Amino acid sequence: MQMSPEKKRESGKFISWLCTPLYVVVFICLLCVFHVVQVIASVFGRGAQKWALDMMNICIVWNIRILAGARFSYIGKPTLPAGRSIILVSNHQSMYDIPMMMWACRSREVGFISKKELGKWIPSISLALRTLGSVLIDRKDAKASLRAIGEFGGMKEHTQQVAAIFPEGTRARDGVMKAFRPSGFLTLIKAMPSALIQPVAIRGNWRILRYQFCPIPFGTTIEMEFLNPVEPNGRPAEEVLAEVESQIRAAVGDDS
Repeated sequence: MQMSPEKKRESGKFISWLCTPLYVVVFICLLCVFHVVQVIASVFGRGAQKWALDMMNICIVWNIRILAGARFSYIGKPTLPAGRSIILVSNHQSMYDIPMMMWACRSREVGFISKKELGKWIPSISLALRTLGSVLIDRKDAKASLRAIGEFGGMKEHTQQVAAIFPEGTRARDGVMKAFRPSGFLTLIKAMPSALIQPVAIRGNWRILRYQFCPIPFGTTIEMEFLNPVEPNGRPAEEVLAEVESQIRAAVGDDS
């Protein structure tokens, strides 16, 4: 006998409420444990600390997979050629975009542009943002933020590493992709003239936090797709950004 749609919904809600507290406890424990692991690993160098961060990221992904029943899919592989700077450009739906992206791109050191508030008091995450090649900006001070992004890009260009940017500027909490804000990307690409652009499309991740942990919906489907890389080839930065945004928007589609 098949379960009615209404009973399926009720069953899904029950499972979601049952699993959410355990998920949250495990998530907090992972952040605290790997904070200590990162501190110890940093004694042995940057590579060891990055390894600890990679392990935390995959544990976070598996925590969502097991205790929230999420189904993750990576479509395609990131194009991250060695010996060249890279700019990852992605839409932004959830805080879980970052561990998924970092795990997929773990062959390289990825730095993020984050608001300065994330650099304080969050176990593991704040430490990694402060010490592993990211930049913290003050959103209330546009000039200082763009200057910091330019310096961040210059460092990534010099070290031939990977910079990640979410040009929407904030999360699309309902899955509807916002228009890209050009200033950050234009500043970054100016500081990284030799960089290859790797567009990334994220679908379904917004549903994890649609109820702000009350509860975490069980059984969400999440996809991260690595699209065709874009060569700037000396073209105007605005033209490059328009091409990248068009690719991502077409791939995300209607994810609401």
